[in-house]
Amino acid sequence: MPFIKQITIILLILIPFLGSTQNRYAVKSHEIAIDGTSNVMSWSAEVEQVSGHFDIAIEDGKITSIENVRIRVDTRSIEGSEGRRMNNKIYESLETGDHPFINYELRDILSLYENPGTARITSRGVLTVAGVSRVIELEPVGRVLRNGDIEFTGTQTIDMTDYNIDPPTAMFGVLRTGKEVELSYRVVVSPE
Repeated sequence: MPFIKQITIILLILIPFLGSTQNRYAVKSHEIAIDGTSNVMSWSAEVEQVSGHFDIAIEDGKITSIENVRIRVDTRSIEGSEGRRMNNKIYESLETGDHPFINYELRDILSLYENPGTARITSRGVLTVAGVSRVIELEPVGRVLRNGDIEFTGTQTIDMTDYNIDPPTAMFGVLRTGKEVELSYRVVVSPE
């Protein structure tokens, strides 16, 4: 009986670790574009500085779970297509002095379907922009790269007014931007 008791105790200690293949990943590289419209022309901006981490489990080269995702965008690293004036309008709208970061934190994965070579993900998380937090759903596509890194791609439409951001204007109000922007992203993460 003592032998069985010892085996049981050892198994109880080891079970939480046996199925756990989740690893911490950090943002390695990114391409994030923000595209918008105005009554005069379309505009775009690129995000230069992003950091973050993901806890991801991989089995047989497939993504099986994602948890603890936190992404941070430095708002002062957003560079508009029209130069310094546009950048200043972006920084003013985002209130970068008071809110230097845009943050995203995953709440839960609603679905994760593995297709050949890719994972279609539906997730829910909290996006905080200019100090205002909203729950959003994202639908990225994930794939494990040959070198073991993981790539996430997708697009998301964001209504600036949901975050109490007045769409920027210029030229004494003659140029007015639309209230929605489209965020396109490609984020590559690698094991820490």
